[in-house]
Amino acid sequence: MSVFILNFIKKILHSPLYILFLYLFLILIFSLVYWCNPSFWEAPLSFIQSLYFSIVTITTLGYGDITPKTDSAMLFTALEALAGILIIGLFLNAIAHNLSTKEKEKLQANEDIKWKPARLLVARHTCRVHQMVFSAFRYIIDVNNQTDLNSHGFPPNTTQRQANAWAKEHAIKPLDFHYDELKKMLEYNNVALDSELQPKVVHFIVAAGELINTCKFVVHAYKGQEGAGFGGSFNFPEAKVMASIYNELLEVYPEIVELEKPIHPQPEPAENIHALVEESNEKCYFLDLRVV
Repeated sequence: MSVFILNFIKKILHSPLYILFLYLFLILIFSLVYWCNPSFWEAPLSFIQSLYFSIVTITTLGYGDITPKTDSAMLFTALEALAGILIIGLFLNAIAHNLSTKEKEKLQANEDIKWKPARLLVARHTCRVHQMVFSAFRYIIDVNNQTDLNSHGFPPNTTQRQANAWAKEHAIKPLDFHYDELKKMLEYNNVALDSELQPKVVHFIVAAGELINTCKFVVHAYKGQEGAGFGGSFNFPEAKVMASIYNELLEVYPEIVELEKPIHPQPEPAENIHALVEESNEKCYFLDLRVV
């Protein structure tokens, strides 16, 4: 409730029209006070005279043709004069604020036009990295992906685990290159990124780096010796952050869909990835990823 009131007050203080209405309202209110209290004056005032005196007082003109005679009248007159000075100040401040806001919006629009190509480039590559990392992780963690032992020229004594390790390792090989490219893009275009895109990409890079390391750990486990157990971790909240940033970027830059068309395969939702990790923990006897 207090937040609503504060926002309402801020809206009024930043609106010259509202302040003008308040100014006119005070003129009318004080006119009624003067009109309804004939004891304030030597002779009772008509409503027009009261209105005239209220206008002269709030604008601090003070012609002196009508003067208050009682302490109460003097107090009300002084309050109206002070209110007039205050409201004029608020009115001028609201006009200055609106002009400043419009100028900032104009400058921001120009900046957006100027830097949009660079921002689009970074956003586009972020989405590309997300697609690759999520697709690669889905492939390597899915225990149902079994590489055909009769293909790829495997030696006769190759085990299923070794064949799976070979395929999973190949699935993650491109990740480091594209991940490093994204970090370079962020560094080179840092000046062009606005206060919304820059922290999102930074957070995405940190989360993606953690998921790539998990991918490498899974491959390491598949390449490990028989009988050894491997325990790692899967940061599910950070995977959800990656998916959230990916969807936000596609919403802000819908042209990415066309530029990357067709986006294939579509990244798995983070919840699906989590389900695959749980299935792997149940079925893979040598690998356990603790979900954090």
